[in-house]
Order: sequence, then structure tokens, then C-alpha cells
Amino acid sequence: MAAVNEIPTSVDSSEKVAETLNFTNGKNKASRDVAWYQPELKQIPETAKQIFQNYSKISDDEIFKHIYRVRDEAWEILPYVCVGCFRFLDFPASLSPAYPEVLERVRAGETLLDMGCGLGQDIRKYVYDGAPADNLIGVDVESRFHDLGYELFKDRDTLKARLVTGDVFEDDFLSEFRGKIDIIFVGSFLHLFTYEQQIKIMAHVTKLLKNRKGSMIFGRHMATAQAGGAFNTSATGWSLYYHSPETINQLLESSSEGKWDVETKLIPYSTASTVVEKGMTWQGGNDIKQMYFSAKKL
Repeated sequence: MAAVNEIPTSVDSSEKVAETLNFTNGKNKASRDVAWYQPELKQIPETAKQIFQNYSKISDDEIFKHIYRVRDEAWEILPYVCVGCFRFLDFPASLSPAYPEVLERVRAGETLLDMGCGLGQDIRKYVYDGAPADNLIGVDVESRFHDLGYELFKDRDTLKARLVTGDVFEDDFLSEFRGKIDIIFVGSFLHLFTYEQQIKIMAHVTKLLKNRKGSMIFGRHMATAQAGGAFNTSATGWSLYYHSPETINQLLESSSEGKWDVETKLIPYSTASTVVEKGMTWQGGNDIKQMYFSAKKL
């Protein structure tokens, strides 16, 4: 998840002065009276159910109560849409078309970094699917999400993945990992920033990759089949950048050296909560999609 003080409130993607985002609309606590806070989880996705049962060893009659408690604690830290709508139960990396290849590569010894890892759900999915935890790194600007992730998955004493705190806008961001990462996942992250900020982000992120053919970045974000650009969604309280296949290619070309082989896939917006799937007008209607993308160094 993103550094709060770097998310702009302006709709204009050319705005270069980042303002502090007020997630709570002037209230001292995060309001739950918003469309993207779902008070009830209608169903637990099958993947999440298996992980809670078999990895976290949580009994069936405790799973719902456990999810609600951790979700509401996370909401009080930062009221993201992915928290309010239970999207962390989707394990989004595993839904990417690139996931089978990525999992195979990490199993074979390559190192993966999860940018803006939040509760670390994707880290746990890799481990559950047989990836060595020593090959996994998760970074988030908010350390309290690391702690809540340990609570959510009951693995504080067993998870061997490295969970670190860092701000992607700092010049020394993850300097100890520069040139050492094989694969980077950026899920529900880039769309929180203006295009200019994304150029800075990707310039820092690509420095972390090994300088060799096949080094990879993949992820997902809000998108559109139309021309990409900043879009103000007043319902969610901040501006989101909606990429198109063209703009994600431009971003990689503008923010890093060398050439990339980029693949994109646009799909309808969906999430774990069936209630949200039936009423997404606050996300911009049917024109708004989510994009899975993968980019490999040539």
C-alpha cells in the first residue's frame, strides 16, 4: 500500500505538488458510511478458506469472526477500498495470468518482491503453493499492516519471508536489494499516484531488478479500455489513475532503461464480496476495468 503523503488530491495528472490525502473526509476516524466499506462478507473465496484452514489452522466456526476483526483494525489504520471490500481475500497475484510462471520461477530459487504488500496475503499464497519463504520479500510504508498480517494468518513465529518497511519515494528505497530482485509484484498500487509520480516510482523499482533478460514486473491496477489518464472518483475520496494498455507501455519506456516485452489483460472489476460486484457505480461504472499486466526485460 502506498505512502499516504504522496497521494495527490488533484485530478490533474500534471500536478507536481503532492498534497496530504484526507482519507476520512475531515473526521477523526475512518467513516464506515461509505460504499466501499462492506459490513458483511457474503462468502469467503475458496482459496482464502483453504489457506485459513490448512495454513493458519483456524477452525471453520472462527474464520468469519477472525476476518472481521482484522479487517476492521486495518480499516482504522488506512481505509483503503481493498480493506473495506475484503479484496485482500482475493489473493490477487494468484489471479494474474503470469502467476504460474512466477510461482515456478520462485520455487526454482528466484527472488520476488511484493510492492505495497499490505497484509501480506500474496506472500502467504506463494508459501502455501510451495514457494520457499526465504525467496520472498514484502514491503509496505505502514509497518502496522505487517503486524496485522501476522495476526490474520497466525504465522508470526513461522513465516520466514522478509517483511520490511519503506517509502518508495525515498532515494535510498530498499537500497540493500538493488540489482538483486528477479520479479516484482505491484498490485493495486500504481493507480494511487499521478503519472509523473509513477515514473519516479518505476525508476526506483526497476533499479531493484537484476539487469538481465527476463527480469520481470507484474501486477494489477484500475484501468480503462479508453485513453488512459487521471480520473477523480469522489466517492472513494481520492484520485485514481486509470491506465490503458498504451499508458502502461509508455510508463515503462519513460521510467527505465532498456526495452520491455509487455502483456496486458483487461477484465471487469470484481472482488470477493458479491454485494460489491452488483453495484460498482462508485468505481466509475462499466467503463472502468482492472488490468493485469506483466513486463519482462528484453
